[in-house]
Amino acid sequence: MGEPVSKRLYSVKEAGKYLGRSPWGIRHLIWEGHLPQVRQGRRVMVDIVDMDKFIEKHKRESNDGYDLSQEEAGLDNG
Repeated sequence: MGEPVSKRLYSVKEAGKYLGRSPWGIRHLIWEGHLPQVRQGRRVMVDIVDMDKFIEKHKRESNDGYDLSQEEAGLDNG
């Protein structure tokens, strides 16, 4: 038997779970041109490769504390 085929195209709902957003949030990313879509008739699908590219494009490191909460930055006095 061959290797199991991994899934490449995800529904808007599944893409939302993958990216931690609502389905409407995914639709907005598509409409704004931030996330490409694959259309199958009326069905809208999102390629996992494009989702991974979206994640890498928006990933950033912070060493200055601006992206951290006050607790993570050590500023929580409580």
